[in-house]
Amino acid sequence: MKKIVTTSLFILMASIGFSQNAPINFETGGQGATWTWTTFENASNPSLQIVNNPSSAAPNTSSSVAKFTALPGGKPWAGCESAKGATPDIGTFTLTASNAIVKMMVYKSKISDVGIKFAKNDNSAIQEIKVANTKINQWEELTFDFTSKIGTPEASNITQIVVFLDFYSGAADRTDTTVSYFDNITFSAGTTLPEPTVGATAPTKPASDVISLFSNAYTNVAIDTWRTGWSAATLTDVKIGSDDIKKYSALDFVGIEMIASQINISAMDLFELDVWSPNSTTFRFKLVDAGADGKIGGGDDKEHELTITPTLNGWNHVSVPIANFTGLTTKSNIAQLIFSSAPAGTSIVYLDNIMFSKASVVLEPTVSAPAPTKLAKDVISLFSNAYTNVTVDTWRTGWSAATLTDIKIGSDDIKKYTALDFVGIEMVAKPINVSLMDSFEFDVWTPNSTSFRFKLVDAGADGTIGGGDDKEHELTITPTLNGWNHVSVPISNFVGLTTRSNIAQLIFASSPAGTSIAYIDNVLFSKKPAIGMAAIEQELIGVYPNPASKSLTINTIKDIQSVVIYNTLGQVVLTTLPNTNDVSIDIANLPNGLYTVKATINGVDTFKKIIKE
Repeated sequence: MKKIVTTSLFILMASIGFSQNAPINFETGGQGATWTWTTFENASNPSLQIVNNPSSAAPNTSSSVAKFTALPGGKPWAGCESAKGATPDIGTFTLTASNAIVKMMVYKSKISDVGIKFAKNDNSAIQEIKVANTKINQWEELTFDFTSKIGTPEASNITQIVVFLDFYSGAADRTDTTVSYFDNITFSAGTTLPEPTVGATAPTKPASDVISLFSNAYTNVAIDTWRTGWSAATLTDVKIGSDDIKKYSALDFVGIEMIASQINISAMDLFELDVWSPNSTTFRFKLVDAGADGKIGGGDDKEHELTITPTLNGWNHVSVPIANFTGLTTKSNIAQLIFSSAPAGTSIVYLDNIMFSKASVVLEPTVSAPAPTKLAKDVISLFSNAYTNVTVDTWRTGWSAATLTDIKIGSDDIKKYTALDFVGIEMVAKPINVSLMDSFEFDVWTPNSTSFRFKLVDAGADGTIGGGDDKEHELTITPTLNGWNHVSVPISNFVGLTTRSNIAQLIFASSPAGTSIAYIDNVLFSKKPAIGMAAIEQELIGVYPNPASKSLTINTIKDIQSVVIYNTLGQVVLTTLPNTNDVSIDIANLPNGLYTVKATINGVDTFKKIIKE
C-alpha cells in the first residue's frame, strides 16, 4: 500500500456514539497484539511481529512489543498500519481535546524521524506528525501533539492508525536493514489553544488606494482558490462576529492562486495583512509574478518571500513595502501568494484584510529651510535662492533611479526627489574648483529616509568622468524625520577626494531604496570668513585638555556668544550659550572620536579640532 502523501498522527478518546481502543500495548488481553497490521512500501513487506521486549527494564517493563524491520529497497516512508474500522482494531473515533496528545515508546538502532498519522475510510488523512528519537538501543517515550488538528474535517471519524518507525527525507530507496520496536501508544488531554474573540481592526484606506484580496471592508478581486491542491494545510472559513476570517490549521504551507485574473500591483506601495496565531513562531509570505507569459513555471516567473515573528494570541498588522520583495522584479502579473509557518504541520493562523495598497499620505515640509547667511564671496552655490548659482548640467541624470520635481515652499525653490534610490547631479560641462572651500553644506527634509548618503566626485585633470583619474568619497547621515536637517561637513572628511579642482558629480542616495522621499535646498560649498587684524584678538586662546574625556575648557579674550560642537558628519551634537570668556563644557556623554568646536565671538566664528577619548 503506497503512502507517499504525508499525513498527521491523530487519535481521539471515546465520544458519544464512537469508541477508541487504547492504550495500544501489544499485551495478551490488551490492544494491538491481535489487530490486523499491514506493512507497506517495505520491499517484500514482511509482517509486523509481536515479540518479547528486547529490554524489559524501566522505562518499559512490558512483556510484549511490536517489531518493525525496514528492508533494503524499501521507501523512506515504509511503515505499518492497522485495518480501517476493523474489530478489534482501533475502532472509530474523533479527535478532541481529551485525546490530542499521543505518546509512544520506541526502541531503535538509529536516530531518525518517527511518524504517526490517522486516516479515515474515505482515504483522507491528517498529515503525519514526526518526532525524532534521541536515544538508540534503549526505550524512549516520544510525544506527538495533535492539538492543532482538532476541529479539522480529517479529524472526525478516524478509523486507522499508521506508524512510521524510520521516516527519513529523500526519495532514494533504503540500502540497509534497520530494526525498530514500538509499544504503549497512549492518548491523553492536550492544552486547548486560544482563538481570537475579536476581529482585526478594519482598514480605513480609500478603496481607490487598495487592491483587496480578502477583506469585508472592500470589494475583493477574483481569487481562483484559497487552498491549492498542492497545499499542506486545512482551510476553514470562520466568522468572528460579522467579520469573515480565513483559518488555516495543520499549516505547513498553503498556496493562494489568481492565475485566471492576475493582479497588476505596479502602482501599489504596500502589501498588507492581519494575522493571529496561538503557536506560529515563524510566519512567511511569498509573492509570485507569472511574468509576461502569464504562466507559473513558464520561465519568466519572479518571486520573493519575507518572514515575520508574530506576537502570539493577538492580531499582528503586517504592512510591508513592496520594494522589500527585492526578487519580485516584475509586478504586473501577480498570480500566487504562498503562506507558510513553523512549526510546520501544526501551526494555526487566522488571516484577514489581505491586500495591496498605496502608501498613506506622507508629511511634507510647510516651511523652507533657514536661509544661509554666509557672505557670497565665501560660497560656491549649486542651488539656493540666497546666492547666484553656478551652472549645473542636470539635477537628475539619465542613469538616476529617482523622480525629480521642482517645487516651491512660499517663495523658496526646492528640489523634491521621490521613489529615490540614487540620483546623480552633474557639472561635467563646468566642473567646480573647491580647493579653497572648507565645507560642503545642504539642507534635507524627509518623511521616511532612514539613511541618507551624499557623494562628491572629482573628474581629475582630464575633466572626464570615468577617465581613469576620478576621485570620490561618500558620507552618510541618519536624518531626523519630518524636519529640516542642516548638513555641514568639512570637505576634509571626504578622505577619498584627494583632488578637488574638478568636482563634476554630486550623488544623493537613500534608504529605503526606491521609496524614499527627500526635499533638498541650499546645496553649496563654503569657506570660513577671513579673520582681519581687528578680529585676531577674538580667536580662541585655549581649548584644553585635548584629547579630553569628561570636560572641555575654553578660554578667550572676549565673551563667547555660542559654542557649537560638530561630529565628523557635520551634525550638531552639543550647543551652549555661555556669554562668558571662560567656559567649561561636559562632554562625557559624547562618543569617542574627532570633533570640531565652533565658538562665536562678536559674530565671528572660530574653529578648533578636538579629540574625545
